[in-house]
Amino acid sequence: MAILDLGCGDGWLVNALRNRGFNIVGIDPNLPDGPESPYLHRRSAYETGFDDDTFDCIICVETIEHLEPRAYAEIERILKSSGKLIVTTPKKKWNWLIEILSFLRLSHPLVTPHINLVDPDEIPLQLVRYNSSMLLGWWGIYRNRK
Repeated sequence: MAILDLGCGDGWLVNALRNRGFNIVGIDPNLPDGPESPYLHRRSAYETGFDDDTFDCIICVETIEHLEPRAYAEIERILKSSGKLIVTTPKKKWNWLIEILSFLRLSHPLVTPHINLVDPDEIPLQLVRYNSSMLLGWWGIYRNRK
């Protein structure tokens, strides 16, 4: 199973899953400088450089809210027809609190602004399951519509 962590930050999830035997790579345009890695790439979510139908699963952990909606076309292109997209993102109504906590340095700093706050039914892939039990956010699992 080929997995992409889209918006991988410093690669913590990629490294954790690779250490457990998963076939995962990560991309992030703001990848910290450091030694070259064969599985962490400084790339854009809009032009990933991957072939069509490359990934069985794409994970967006607190990423989708930083991307313009045009990123969905690239996600659908590189996600296999049977693939899944897993998203976690802040709830729209709590974004003000997240921004205050970040400004006060009581949470992770926002590297880029939240420009695409969405509800689960606003992502243009087929929603399979979601849950909003997280205090400030929600998660969802989507199928490709190919």
